[in-house]
Amino acid sequence: MKKNTWLPVASHPELLVGQYIVPNFVSNSVAIQVNDNEFILVSPGASLLENWPKEWRKPDTKIHIIMPNAWHFMGVSAWQAAFHNHTLYASELAKAKLIAKKAFSENQDIVALQQKQPPLPECYQLLFPPGHRAGDVWLKKQTSDDTSTWITCDSFLNYERLSNQPIARTLQKILGAAPGLKMSQVVKWLIINNKQAFKTWSLNQLEQDNPTTLIPSHGELTQDDQLKDIIKSVITSSL
Repeated sequence: MKKNTWLPVASHPELLVGQYIVPNFVSNSVAIQVNDNEFILVSPGASLLENWPKEWRKPDTKIHIIMPNAWHFMGVSAWQAAFHNHTLYASELAKAKLIAKKAFSENQDIVALQQKQPPLPECYQLLFPPGHRAGDVWLKKQTSDDTSTWITCDSFLNYERLSNQPIARTLQKILGAAPGLKMSQVVKWLIINNKQAFKTWSLNQLEQDNPTTLIPSHGELTQDDQLKDIIKSVITSSL
């Protein structure tokens, strides 16, 4: 996928994905169009601001910014400066951690997603996977009666190849982070603090949702009718 450019997702006209590098690793931002002047952004990268469509830069444009955990905030300040009509969101746990690490102050009024949610399109809903020490938030889009789209945070990586950057490449090999859909050692060591709670929840959610599209926070989007089985295999072999 081309970097620093917003690209549409096949069969999802309201959904855009943009990739950026931070630091040395591919990360994803997601934009969901609510209406002509209102958008929900998940983990927006600063470098993606330059290529945000001009027709969506009106003075009255409203931006809802979701920080999907306590580590995904680095590009937020750039979007805040560009769009004064904005609201910040995070899970209750992520909000507390962001304030504790002084990434934001209590005066900046981060909305806790368990208390109030942005105006998601009707087919979308938030998911709060248990067992995550940084307060992860996922989004689900019900794409048909029996399939869905998952927009996840750091639980899964999907790098199509090992990095060309020597340090990143070495880390990917050591940590089992590439190539393909993975749950790296970093996830098990740093992201998840209750493996059994997450494993039980995620396997149940898989059966319920049958995702056929996955947009992880890092790596490539994947669309596959067998995706549920692929994710299930990754979870059961990793946890």
